[in-house]
Amino acid sequence: MKKLLLTAACCAAALAILLGGYFCYAPFWQPDYAPVSPGPFSAEEVRRVDLNTATEAELQSVPGIGEGTARAILEYREDFGGFIIVDQLLLVDGVSMSDVAAWRDYFYIGE
Repeated sequence: MKKLLLTAACCAAALAILLGGYFCYAPFWQPDYAPVSPGPFSAEEVRRVDLNTATEAELQSVPGIGEGTARAILEYREDFGGFIIVDQLLLVDGVSMSDVAAWRDYFYIGE
């Protein structure tokens, strides 16, 4: 009898997990709903900043860069004569590898 109850309890738990997943699942396509993003981003939506000519305000326009980080970037640029690659941001005080990865699409190195 205990074995039968244990088997029934396991089956009920498995069924609850499967049905719970079914009811929590949001389908990728739903009728009569427009897609969230109708197409690729335009150049106006993603504004890139030249690391070697950007002002403090332009640097702060990048998500995640505040006043202190913008000043640190400008000080590094003045001290070392500019940037050659975007990854040089790792040498700026207070900038981490995850910061550089998040900002990579916002910066470029001008001529």
